[in-house]
Amino acid sequence: DCRHTRRSAGGQEPVEPSPTEVETLFADVVTELEAALEAKDQRVVTDVGPAAASLLVDTAKLHDALRNLVENAVAYAPPATTITLASRRDGGEVVITVADEGPGIPEVDLARVFERFYRVDKARSRESGGTGLGLSIVKHLVETLGGDVRAANRPEGGAIFTVTLPTA
Repeated sequence: DCRHTRRSAGGQEPVEPSPTEVETLFADVVTELEAALEAKDQRVVTDVGPAAASLLVDTAKLHDALRNLVENAVAYAPPATTITLASRRDGGEVVITVADEGPGIPEVDLARVFERFYRVDKARSRESGGTGLGLSIVKHLVETLGGDVRAANRPEGGAIFTVTLPTA
């Protein structure tokens, strides 16, 4: 077995890159969250650019990061809205976005949403039983993959999370 495992920057868990089909990855995440999506009558639309259809990445880590982002979108976006998962190539990087049609993120919270235990809506997260760790885990996973994650608000409303990963 000549598979290489690279250690992440912090030297903790090994990263095991393998060829990953983005369409399949998106479909797996959606299947996992099907019950939550159906409960809120939400749908997921995917848009995979041909140049960003596959990448060499630790599939399990990217899956967990995307699952957390989609789970958040399901929780914060109102019923009967659409969540969009997209991927495109940008130079030597693959850019994956998770966009929702929810209320967006208050400007004052945007810079802090990836901090451990930080919550945008204290009352709401108590009732939903969230730990406040979801986005800090996403940040950790994406950085372990050598990438970067950002949060922003869409001009047309809703939040958009952008994961940028190196292609090599």
